[in-house]
Amino acid sequence: MKKDVIISIRGLQEAPEAEEQQEPVELVTAGRYYRKNGNYYISYEETALTGLEGTRTTLKVGGDTVRVIRTGLYPSELVFQQGKRHLSLYHTDYGDLSVVISTQRIKNTLTDEGGEIDVKYAVEIGSSPVGVNHLCLKINDAEKKGAIAQ
Repeated sequence: MKKDVIISIRGLQEAPEAEEQQEPVELVTAGRYYRKNGNYYISYEETALTGLEGTRTTLKVGGDTVRVIRTGLYPSELVFQQGKRHLSLYHTDYGDLSVVISTQRIKNTLTDEGGEIDVKYAVEIGSSPVGVNHLCLKINDAEKKGAIAQ
């Protein structure tokens, strides 16, 4: 099973010192969706809008783990595993950062038809808490999505 999909990505960062509620960041992009060896893969090209142009992002989803693997100009791998902490190296234009991801919750409703991944996690950079993030990806079949719009 491999297919073209529409990926709706919604992210919300809850900074501990922010006085106001942060606005969610939303992005809709085309990508590929497939299943291999019991894992689901969601893959898309980053754009100038995300600041990661020249990078391909692939999510590998299996069991209680989500891996965000970036290749290209900004390579990195972030691991989200419910109830666990993972250390990753995150490449930026300004240098590499050590990032600790503490995953609080993963909700996975993916099937061969599409579905949703919902992850809530805390981030630490250089042993300093940065905030709690909430990331939600919705996967819809591009052909069915197009048929509905017509």
